[in-house]
Amino acid sequence: MGARTIGVFVSRTELDQLLEPRTDILLEELQTPNTTRETEGTATFSQVVGPFQSYERRVDWNVSTADALEGYNYKETTTFRTAIPFWGRAVDVLMGTAIKDLDRTPRHRWWWPDEVVTSHTTTIIALLSLLGMIGAYIGVLIGQTITFAAEEFGSSDTAQANALAATRAGVILTTLVIWRADRIGRKPLLITFAAGAAIFTVIGAFSTSLVMLTVTQAIGRGCATGLLTLVTLAATEEIPRTMRSFILAILTLCGALGAGAVLWFLPLADVNERGWRLVFLIPLLFIPLIMGIHRTMPETRRFMAADRAHSPGFGSVSMKWFVLIVFIYGAVSVFGAPAAQLQNEYLRDDLGFSGGDISLFRIVITTPAGLVVLLAGWMADRRGRRIIASVSLAIGSVLSAVFFTQQGTGLWVTAAVSAWLGGAAFPVIRAYQTELFPTRSRAMVGGWLDLLSVGGSALGLVIAGQLIRGDRTIDEALLYLLPLPLLVAIAIPLLLPPTAGIELEELNPEDPDLPEPIEPHGSPA
Repeated sequence: MGARTIGVFVSRTELDQLLEPRTDILLEELQTPNTTRETEGTATFSQVVGPFQSYERRVDWNVSTADALEGYNYKETTTFRTAIPFWGRAVDVLMGTAIKDLDRTPRHRWWWPDEVVTSHTTTIIALLSLLGMIGAYIGVLIGQTITFAAEEFGSSDTAQANALAATRAGVILTTLVIWRADRIGRKPLLITFAAGAAIFTVIGAFSTSLVMLTVTQAIGRGCATGLLTLVTLAATEEIPRTMRSFILAILTLCGALGAGAVLWFLPLADVNERGWRLVFLIPLLFIPLIMGIHRTMPETRRFMAADRAHSPGFGSVSMKWFVLIVFIYGAVSVFGAPAAQLQNEYLRDDLGFSGGDISLFRIVITTPAGLVVLLAGWMADRRGRRIIASVSLAIGSVLSAVFFTQQGTGLWVTAAVSAWLGGAAFPVIRAYQTELFPTRSRAMVGGWLDLLSVGGSALGLVIAGQLIRGDRTIDEALLYLLPLPLLVAIAIPLLLPPTAGIELEELNPEDPDLPEPIEPHGSPA
């Protein structure tokens, strides 16, 4: 429980302002009015709508004279707890500065939106960040460990590329299921995908061949892909319009933390030839967390509004936007999948890195990426997303290809900058798949986009595998694919619409308007 106390000398006008219910970071109501304001008094305020799990502001004042000026001694004590599981104490530090601020004018803070955010929204976004970490860990696991598994099973580089391509087939299963989120809600499938991803990953630890590992990871990774799609979808439906890019950037960082956790455990692969299997057992630890999220996560407000509206069938889907987003995702995936997945192979086979060396390398180059991603999200909300995504994608793609020609300092620089810019572009591009489609179709569209973009990933891996099977090196193979992301970088600012700061209902007029916020205790705003 956080607590902040203010003690100041104020004028009568200032006192009147401070005794009004707050309307900036939350909406308050007066609980214990006192009619003796002229001399002294006490008042208590509680939250009507806001981001707090518990909240109380108590004020005391009395007439005083200071420096020959008559005024009031004013004391205010606010006790609060932000409705953010796990990360809440860190946010409480920032929230404490806002609570102590005597300027109660509603305004934008760099870390908090203009709008009053409900505890419902605050809780769901916090829990989605945890699910994003789980999905990211499982999503990158096979790519980071397959070189070690292939060594145990005696498989070639081409077999590895083909196996990585085959693991993408699991998205077919999730595509057949994910549309149900437009009917039964986001939460049930979020939990189902998270549990399925964890279970099949653990089963993969007991694989007896590369084929068995590929099959289990096709299912587990497919569930992880569906999970990450629904995380972005559910978050977009809850995030205030003035901070969509910034909060999606934060969720991207949480995903990067989950993906980075694979690197923390990757040195286990050096224990012996079978050590990579230990990394596949880590998701056992996710099961209790998933169960806790199942008990506490609410459904998104926009799905509940659409469900109450009883709109029949799916919402309309603009084929113009659908085809454009498919092209963007597919083209980026054809290049991005081999560029990312074959990095460990290059480090290990060409440069002689061990599992521990690879882990240290990746941790060092990706750690500063968080600041770049946050800055890109912050700028995208204020300056527009398209130029941020375009520039980041173009430069990052070129450096990703150059990476495979480098050693020494050049290796570290190209890897770091390409990772930073790729991280900056991803949340900006990802948001479009939910913003441009109505609530009753978002999950269905997301499923198809996953299938088609993962198909692009598989195609890119197969093409790269065939190209490097001959006399070409990895960098030469990637040069054949590099024009695709560069074409996307040109298309984004020319063809995609501006969406920053615009409510989803304005972008999708057929969606029902959101009702007034209702906090969990049932008190309407």
